[in-house]
Amino acid sequence: MAASSNGSGNLVEEFEESFQACLNVLTKQEASPYVEKEEVKVEVERFIDLARQMEAFFLQKRFLLSAMKPELLVKEDNNELKCELQRKDELLRRHYDKIGQWLNLLADLQGHTVYNKCQQGAGAAPALAQAASPMPQPCQVQQSVQAQQMAAAAAAQQAALQQQAMQQHQVPRPPLPPAYPAHPAHPRR
Repeated sequence: MAASSNGSGNLVEEFEESFQACLNVLTKQEASPYVEKEEVKVEVERFIDLARQMEAFFLQKRFLLSAMKPELLVKEDNNELKCELQRKDELLRRHYDKIGQWLNLLADLQGHTVYNKCQQGAGAAPALAQAASPMPQPCQVQQSVQAQQMAAAAAAQQAALQQQAMQQHQVPRPPLPPAYPAHPAHPRR
């Protein structure tokens, strides 16, 4: 086998033939299980041996290439890092989309809670309009800050609406009269 694996073309062809032989052994319909087990074992071992030889061949070629042209390895690493960054950016984008959905849901729930407490449509309309508006997607760092600001704004809006509702339930008091100075005993002239 070592003599036949000198050229990469021969090794690839042998690997393909070995794979086909494994498939043929596994799919043929003979009735003798003992011969079949031994034959399968032989073919699979040959296939594994050829796979190891092919792996060694490609590793050797990669080593030679890295020694002769190291800039290719740097380019490959650079491309792998770019792909990894794109994958992680996509993952972050999906997370921020989900965070936006949850924030909208939270704002909707807070708006409905305020609406039920106030029993008025006009007070809850701004909260519902704000919750229904789409969240812009600038960059990832700004999205996090924006999400925090939205949560703070929703909490402040809810507190303002609660305060407004409490003021509507209070009876206004008349203003106090201005304080008059006491009459002096001796008027000034």
